[in-house]
Amino acid sequence: MKRLAKIIVILLVIVYISKVGITTFAGKNKTTVVIYGSILIAFNAQGYVIKNEMMINAPFDGKIKKLVPSGEKVSKGTPIVQVYSADFDEEKLHQLDEINRELKNQDTNIPFYSDVQKLDNMIKTEEQNYQNAIQQNSPDADKIQKRIEDLKAKKEEILSKGPIILQRIENLKEQKEYLEKYVEKNAITINSPESGIVSYYFDGSESILNERNMFNLNPTQLENLNFQSKEISTEVKGDYPFVKIVDNLEWYLALVLNEKQQDLLKEGSNVKILIDNYSGELRGKVIKTYKGDDKLYIGIIEMIDEYPNFYKTSKINIEVKVKEFNGLKIPLSSIVQKEGKEGVFVIKNGKVPTFKEVVIKATDGKYAIVESVDKTSGLKIYDKIAVNGEDYLSK
Repeated sequence: MKRLAKIIVILLVIVYISKVGITTFAGKNKTTVVIYGSILIAFNAQGYVIKNEMMINAPFDGKIKKLVPSGEKVSKGTPIVQVYSADFDEEKLHQLDEINRELKNQDTNIPFYSDVQKLDNMIKTEEQNYQNAIQQNSPDADKIQKRIEDLKAKKEEILSKGPIILQRIENLKEQKEYLEKYVEKNAITINSPESGIVSYYFDGSESILNERNMFNLNPTQLENLNFQSKEISTEVKGDYPFVKIVDNLEWYLALVLNEKQQDLLKEGSNVKILIDNYSGELRGKVIKTYKGDDKLYIGIIEMIDEYPNFYKTSKINIEVKVKEFNGLKIPLSSIVQKEGKEGVFVIKNGKVPTFKEVVIKATDGKYAIVESVDKTSGLKIYDKIAVNGEDYLSK
């Protein structure tokens, strides 16, 4: 009887110890379930916009009239702006605009209008012939001049017999011709030397943020730039830039990087860029990273997609999305080193935790995307694991 009682006591002690041991393991730390998720490797940075710009200097001191506004794309040869001398009478421009509007609104379906138009074209042609004859000392000059006089006389005869509105139109055309000659004499029209985006914005960074200089940038120099973007409005100074044509197909971002960020940007890799206050996600390619000074680096990203305001912007706040990893997602604190291997402790049905070896594919400092080394009986989705693996290393 005493022997039986002793056996029962021993069995109770064993059960108690086992229960306490399992409870100790189970209650050692929190657990979590392995899920399928993603981790985005990204960082925030200051982006400096590098543009391929062709700057145009004002031919003289004066004022301008923008034929094309900032931000508009133009083809090569498009008239973009007119520059007027300092003593230019701007009232003449208003008069010319008013006359053009009035001529446009005139009814041209009147008697003799088409006849006058034909005569005007003939007179213009003969006047050009006369100029050529004079330059060439041609004996035909006098004959041409006589033809011009005859054509003008015929025109005057038609005007005198035609309706009053016809004479009114002729007077407007004469005023227009006079004003156009005045404008031509006192103004220069600038045509776009290349296709691109017109911009009248300047901020003082043009000599630094350009393609020629982008592989020789200095972090301190960039951070000390005083960006004061200003759009040229009316007055210009001779020999100073006042308008530029920006290549809309090619632009870059220069980033100031610390060592950790520099390690993330691999030359030739693709990245995605998010810009503050802009909803779009832009694609880019890392073309170079280099040492900027003793502590910082410079990264150059060639942009693939367009950013609408890039032509007038030189400094932007951005997020660089380096890469997104997908797979088994667990807390980084779950992963421990055991006997030279990285892994986690899997807890099943209150049993003693089992160590499962994993390979870390990516981490954001809080979570990790991992891959099981043992594809058969290793870590799987929905496994319950210890949140703090360090608590189980001594067991």
